[in-house]
Amino acid sequence: MKTALYVAYHKPAPRLQSTCVLPVQAGRALTRSPIPGMIGDETGKNISEKNETWCELTVLYWAWKNHTGNDLTGLMHYRRLLDFSGRVSSGPVETFPNEFDTRAWCREAEEWIMQEGANWDIVLPRPHRMGKTVEENYRSGHNAQDWEEMCRIIRRDHPEYSASLDAVASGYEVRLGNLALMAKPVLDRYCSWLFDILFKVEAAPVNRDTYSPYQARYPGFLSERLLTVFVHHEAKTNPSARIKEVSVLNLSRAAVSPFLVSADCRGQSAVNIACSADRAYLPHAAAMLRSVLDHADPSRPLNFFFLHSNIDNCDLSLLQAMMDERPGTSFHPINANGIFESSYRSASRAPSNATYNRFLLPSLFPELNRLLYLDADLIVRADIGKLFDADMGSAEIAAVPDWIMTRTLSGPTRTIDPEVPDLTKYQRETLGLTEAEIGRYFNAGVLLFDFAAMKNPEAIGGKLRRMASERRYLFRDQDILNVYFKDKVCLLDARWNVFNAPEQAYARVPRNNHVQAMAARRSPWITHYADRDFKPWLGHAVPEAQHYWQALIRTPFYGEVVSGLARKGSRRKRRLAPLLVSAGRKTAERIPFLKVPMLKLYHACSGIRL
Repeated sequence: MKTALYVAYHKPAPRLQSTCVLPVQAGRALTRSPIPGMIGDETGKNISEKNETWCELTVLYWAWKNHTGNDLTGLMHYRRLLDFSGRVSSGPVETFPNEFDTRAWCREAEEWIMQEGANWDIVLPRPHRMGKTVEENYRSGHNAQDWEEMCRIIRRDHPEYSASLDAVASGYEVRLGNLALMAKPVLDRYCSWLFDILFKVEAAPVNRDTYSPYQARYPGFLSERLLTVFVHHEAKTNPSARIKEVSVLNLSRAAVSPFLVSADCRGQSAVNIACSADRAYLPHAAAMLRSVLDHADPSRPLNFFFLHSNIDNCDLSLLQAMMDERPGTSFHPINANGIFESSYRSASRAPSNATYNRFLLPSLFPELNRLLYLDADLIVRADIGKLFDADMGSAEIAAVPDWIMTRTLSGPTRTIDPEVPDLTKYQRETLGLTEAEIGRYFNAGVLLFDFAAMKNPEAIGGKLRRMASERRYLFRDQDILNVYFKDKVCLLDARWNVFNAPEQAYARVPRNNHVQAMAARRSPWITHYADRDFKPWLGHAVPEAQHYWQALIRTPFYGEVVSGLARKGSRRKRRLAPLLVSAGRKTAERIPFLKVPMLKLYHACSGIRL
């Protein structure tokens, strides 16, 4: 049985592709940027130029007209797929996975088609139930005149569908997304009927000059209702029709692996950079990205992959606009969706588990040769391409030693964590590191991954994730990386990761390491605000803060950080005010002649409010 499941793409995105699953660029006739390695809907008989208003229907039309030899033909979107596995059979029609493996889904789809495909005439989403009738819903959310034209055309040219139209219009259920897999006779019947109606609605003497770009997509909106009418009619008039209902997998909140395949990579000269942040660290991540843009070689393409935890599209669009200022820069937000939310979090460490997101990188990008990971709380002060090109030999990962962590070589080192009172003992007994390995314990804020050197990047990523779930590590991902890569790491020039902590923080670092650390501090290429007490945005002066503020002021988030500091200062003043008033009153009672000058001083301090 020849089957084709066409997946419509309008921009580069994780690719679904196999023998039966075929990606197609929708609206190819309108774009100047064809997606490499992907066929477009502008070949053969097509309506590709209508894609801005007809949406994924241009791919359906193209498939129907040009690929007539298929026994089964399906249409899906790159972010909405039919769930052939049947794992979710009740509840909301759409399910939102946290993670999604494209290859696993393609294998399941192929197996299902081989075993079950011939048994069904139509496979489509389960009905989605709304709070209003289908007609009321359309009229309240779209332009009623298109609905009226559609109904008029059906009653006039396809009267046999009138009863189903009435039943659907007055009902509360609709089929979402124009998603379906149909046997050839059914597909021919459906497409002939569907496109006849839509072409006539489009040609109707209706004024649509004031439609917004969203409302101009009325053919796509109508077609969801039309698919519902068609299936209702099929079931009513043909009791033997074999119709299977499934759930919809919505990938809009998923970390999809692999995120890139080799066809999507932008050549050997591109610098691939990943970072991770939740909403609290978004402004600081923006400052870091700004610093990369400001110092990068303008001739080299930059690919940024931003792993985040449910940051909304408005904030992401601000970041996207900043990145678009530099030619040759691509920006790819990836929603990690709190995948590691339940992982261990030490009471004495940072509050967010977004730091674990770097463990997703091997499975997201297994076909990239190299990928550079940068923490959000650092500022780049040199051309990042030089770091990306560093000679790693045969190592799988490259990083800079965390000099302060090597102080345990000098003797017992207490921590504030009640579960790990002695860092020296923890490194040796819990992490199992030798003195030589402790001497090259590296910081995880700057990591250069060589996936080409790894025999199986995805297996390594899986191992790191299991380590995160099986045991408790004080420094979480950093400890895990040091344990796993302890004999597979290349140490980078120390100037690529220099802490802004004061010099006394290095007092117990062994002499040879101390010499290297101090040399790097004299001419840093990356300044890392790693110490929680020395973050520039905390509201007090810290070393090297000027580089952060110089970058931040050229992002959309400068005002947010500054106003946050102002609010923090106001709260501090409000907390202090009652204490100062109480102390002043007691002082004036003991020393009466101070009462008047103290009242004048109080009123002069306008920043203090009761």
